[in-house]
Amino acid sequence: MTTGEQKDFIFELIQKQLKDPPTIIWGSGATVPFGLPGMWDLNEALKKDIPDFDDSSTNLEIELGKDKYKEIMPEIKSIIWRQVANKDEEVLKEIVSSYSSKYKGLEILLKKFIDTHPKLVNVITTNYDRVIEYILGYAGITFTDGFEGKKLSLFDENAFQKEDIVNLVKVHGSLNWFNANGEVRFFNENKWEFDPQIICPGKNKYQEAYESPYRELIQKSDEFIKSAASFLAVGFGFNDEHLTPRIRAKVKNGTPIVVITKNITTSCKAELKDAEKYVFLEEGSFDNTKVTYKESATTIEKEIILDGSYWMLNNFNEII
Repeated sequence: MTTGEQKDFIFELIQKQLKDPPTIIWGSGATVPFGLPGMWDLNEALKKDIPDFDDSSTNLEIELGKDKYKEIMPEIKSIIWRQVANKDEEVLKEIVSSYSSKYKGLEILLKKFIDTHPKLVNVITTNYDRVIEYILGYAGITFTDGFEGKKLSLFDENAFQKEDIVNLVKVHGSLNWFNANGEVRFFNENKWEFDPQIICPGKNKYQEAYESPYRELIQKSDEFIKSAASFLAVGFGFNDEHLTPRIRAKVKNGTPIVVITKNITTSCKAELKDAEKYVFLEEGSFDNTKVTYKESATTIEKEIILDGSYWMLNNFNEII
């Protein structure tokens, strides 16, 4: 195929795989371009602020799984919360002062998918930040994360709907969820130092996930994954043991998946190796995109290079 034919082929393949609105899996890599900290940044922050934190640690999930941190987990949560919240506030300020193209990319993506009846998009994220909420609010797109968005509101799983909405499932919690008398409630700010209700990396997260509202959120994410016609994963590393096994089982049985990210992780390759239909887009070299794809269960994996940075969300929107 010529260069032009390769580009047309990949575009058409992605359009075909995402013909029915996909369930979007939104990972930490999706918000790093907005200035939000990634796992490496959080790991470095804890090295500075937590005594006896292993200076050689490169894997926050493994490090925080150690028993020695169990008693100080509230302090660790607060440090992680502040690291994310500070950058989150900067994003909000920037959106209000200058709604630039880097934010508009997500708006364009969601509007393309929500145009189709029943005007529904399901987004599942492990992120704590509120970038998605800010962009949806700014764009006037109706959404819910299970809370009413009012001070001290309670979680209500019935807020998730089947039409005319973006359902945002935050399986590890959100910056604006706090402990109020033993319940998780919505509050926009934390100037009184409430206990943040986020699930941190580490083995304790499995125990916390059995508590409300996380139990209901995991169940809702399972429901959305089970019913997905396709998946679009943005900046998701496939390391999360709440979501990855369900996605892996689904794509193994023929549900197509498209992954866009800066680098396809070893974990992503391992977890999706049995998928029947996929397209992976990652950063190449010299302003191009490395594309790895498999058309069906009866074809082999192939790889091509496309001119242009289609692994970036704004450019990816040109495809769909």
